[in-house]
Formats: sequence, structure tokens, C-alpha cells
Amino acid sequence: MKKALFGLLVLAIMSGTALAQEAVDKTLAVVNGEPLMSSEYNKIATPIIEQQRMAMPASEQTEAKLNELKNKILEEKVNQILLVQEAKKSKIKVVKREIDEALLQVKKRFPNEAAFTEELKKEGLTQIQFEKKLEEQLMSMRFIEGVMKSKVKQPSEDDVKKFYDNVRKKMAGENPGISAQDEEVVAYVANLLKRMSSEQVRLRQIFVKCPKTSTTEEVKAAQNRVANIKKELLKGKLSFADLSEKYSEDTVLKQRKGDMGLVVKGDLAKEIDSVVFNLNVGEWTKDAVKTDFGYHFLRVEEKKASSVFTFDDVKKDLGEVLYQQNMKKAYDVWIAELRAKASIKINQIW
Repeated sequence: MKKALFGLLVLAIMSGTALAQEAVDKTLAVVNGEPLMSSEYNKIATPIIEQQRMAMPASEQTEAKLNELKNKILEEKVNQILLVQEAKKSKIKVVKREIDEALLQVKKRFPNEAAFTEELKKEGLTQIQFEKKLEEQLMSMRFIEGVMKSKVKQPSEDDVKKFYDNVRKKMAGENPGISAQDEEVVAYVANLLKRMSSEQVRLRQIFVKCPKTSTTEEVKAAQNRVANIKKELLKGKLSFADLSEKYSEDTVLKQRKGDMGLVVKGDLAKEIDSVVFNLNVGEWTKDAVKTDFGYHFLRVEEKKASSVFTFDDVKKDLGEVLYQQNMKKAYDVWIAELRAKASIKINQIW
């Protein structure tokens, strides 16, 4: 919750692009007499919407889903304004050192001080004004922490054990018989633990692009590049990592010398999965593996066998997840009560 609140503010200052500026700066909402203008909303909404667009398949990027996201962002921003107001009424204080530390964390997102200053200028803010915004966000977070501390207690071991049992049921494909909200968290944890305990390999890759839509000439050219890479691998003059840096056509992994990190069995294309988990550490595919995306030379850098975990192994982590879930429930009830008491007028619904 703390990260979410602070994140919205950081996203506002970090947005490298902006939504198309409206001719008139409209009042989207009024919270206890304090207006929320479309210009301020757009600064926050832009990066969130762009991230969502990058994460979602194009087929799911419907106008209805986009409007749902816009309304959700507006609701969250209204909550933020309300929380800052409540924090001020409660005379929550933040010391200069805390503001300086928060400012430093924001500046780390920029290559240098000049880039940060330039971004402030684009947003029409001085550093003093930005520090004031940071102060308000820190105040609201401290206010929330104080309220939630009195409302939410650490779960008992029996509570954690019950949560663990539901996770185990979910991993086994059984219905734990709990609410949809609780099951969403249980499903997430079950998937995470299943992945952590599954067989894994750390791979390094040399990739040659050749999608299904390639022409005959493009396929032939790609096969020639594959043959050349194979010769270089067999010569052994350069390491697999160096050859990946030199020849791989995956621009992201190329910068990491092809290091894909640890992958779980079942994550990769079946053509790759069926090969790499049968290799030993240090072995690589002598022939490139063909997928719908192209050709892949793969080397196994590390292997982790599947493992079995007990309640004691995960008890602490599950307790923290359960505590955060309980806090989320308490926060939702509390913020709804605050909103019910406040004077809130929403002028824009998408």
C-alpha cells in the first residue's frame, strides 16, 4: 500500500510522455472543496496507462477496459487527496531528513541531476514544490500506517496454517471453498510456490530472428547466420557468452551476453523445454532449436532440482502475505468510510 501511494507520485514526475493536452484544463473532481484538474490527472494516468498497454495483448485493449482503468486511477487519486487532507487535520509531521531520503530515491531514477531538473521544468515544478508534494505523500503514508496498526493484528499461527492448507489445496487443483477475493491471493501464492519448488535451469541464449511470417529469402539468410554461429561455437575460440554478445538478435539479452536467468520447466516454448532440461550444466544445443520466433542456441549454466517445502519453510513468508491481505481488507473498509463522510464530487466518468 505504501509503495502504491508513493508510486503514483513518482509516476507523475517520471512520465516521459503525456496524454494529449486538453485545450481547457477541466475540473475532474472536487474533494472537500479541493479541485483535481485534468492536467494533474493526466500526468499520473499517462505512465500507468502506457504500462498497461505494454503488458496487455492488443486484443484486450478495448475502449471499455481503458475507460475502466481511467476511472480506477481517478478514484485512487481522489483517495490520495482525501488522505493528505486527513493527515494534515491529524497534524502528522514529516522531518526534513525523510523528505531528503525520498527525493534521493526519485533522483536515482534519472541518469543525472540535470535530467531530473529538466523533468521538473517540463512538469512546471520547482524542486521546492516537488518536495512539498513528497512531504504530503509521506504524511498520508504515515497517517495510514498509524490507523492500520490499530486495526490489523499479526495473524496467529493457526491462521497462517489455514492459509497454507488452502494454498496446498489450490496447488493440488482442489477448490479451497473460500471467497473469490481470498482465492485470488491463495491462487497467486500457490502459483509462486509451485514455480519455486519446480525444476529450474539457468540458460544462456544466442538467438537468430526468423518469425513464421519470414519470406523464403529471409529464412535462407537466417539459416546462413545460424550455420556461421554454429561454426564459431565449434571452433571454441570465443565463449558462448561472448558469441551471444556478438551475434544474438535479441537486443535485451544481447546486453547480458544471453543470460536468461532461471526458468521454470513449462515456461518456455515446448521445443526448447524438451531439450534444455535434458542437458547437463555446461552443455549446449549443437543444433539450433527452431521455434515460431526463430532459431535458438542454448547453453545450460545452472540446474536446480525440484524441491519439497514444508509449512515451517514458508510459515514466515505466508504470515506476511496474510497480514498484507488483512491490511488491504481493513484499508478498503476504512477508505470507504472516509469517502462516505467527505464531500466528493466526480465530474468525469469515462
